[in-house]
Amino acid sequence: MVEKPLFVPVPPFYLEISIPGILDELTLQPTTRQPPACGEVEIQVCAVGLNFKEVMKALGIYPDNSEGYVTFSGDFAGKIVALGEDVEEFEIGDEVIGIAANSFSSFAIVPIHCVVPKPANLSFEEAVTIPCTFLTAYYALHHLGRLSKGDRVLIHAATGGVGLAAVQLSQMVGAEIFATAGNPQKREFLSSLGIKYVMDSRSVAFADEVMELTDGKGVDVILNCLAREFIPKSLSVLAKFGRFLEIGKRDIYENSQLGLYPFRNNLSFFAINLSQVWLERPHFTVSLFREVMQCFEDGVFKPLPYKVFPISEVVSAFRYMRKAKHIGKIVVSLTK
Repeated sequence: MVEKPLFVPVPPFYLEISIPGILDELTLQPTTRQPPACGEVEIQVCAVGLNFKEVMKALGIYPDNSEGYVTFSGDFAGKIVALGEDVEEFEIGDEVIGIAANSFSSFAIVPIHCVVPKPANLSFEEAVTIPCTFLTAYYALHHLGRLSKGDRVLIHAATGGVGLAAVQLSQMVGAEIFATAGNPQKREFLSSLGIKYVMDSRSVAFADEVMELTDGKGVDVILNCLAREFIPKSLSVLAKFGRFLEIGKRDIYENSQLGLYPFRNNLSFFAINLSQVWLERPHFTVSLFREVMQCFEDGVFKPLPYKVFPISEVVSAFRYMRKAKHIGKIVVSLTK
């Protein structure tokens, strides 16, 4: 079925959904621009990255809708068009990337700690694949997981945005990668990246495979987004002093129970919520963001593969992500 394009009003506009649960209710609504406050900048948004969290919001199944209404947030790339007071590190016209509370808008007001310069050699569509994916992977694997050369790391659902960013970081430090993905095409893609051990993310048989491949020793670090039985199964392959990095939300909000017996081996479990880190530790977060961007400047990291939808086809973008067949990022362009 061919999706009918949305009517795109004259900017400024923003994306809203009148009835969560029905993607056809996604519309672009006119709005008014607001001047940035002290320590903020106004961005003319050129591209946004679609994350599964936003799809869950649109479908009415996101577990933490504490705001009481739906806002679509996440990665953006664009140009600064206005400066608030006390903003000295940016100028009007600067091309930037970052994370915003209302990124699915033609204009967005963003605190300066959520913004960094866009690499000049990257397009807006390439650059918008960076913020949420690489920051999550970097915070998890580098800061919390202390991933180092020679470590064995298991990356679940490794063809997603965070998964592919984690692959690049793991390769950078010289870790041995074990990865899972949900279909043969995705597993073939991971093998093409030089990953030797690739397994099925839709079967808990990965656990036996990992233990066999490691002679019963298991892995040192696990980056997980899989739910329910996959969590205890993954813990069962974590080596002594291993670090479990949980970026999924489902089991946390369902208050799922987890046996403590595996933790007798000095295991660590980290539940990761990047949005909370942004809000509560802005100075720390911007320092991490700059470290990530330095890796791009040095040519160590590369943008992720992506598929672009124009803003008039944003409903199709949401449907496409819902099917979970993509590799890398889904990008919505506001300039195409």
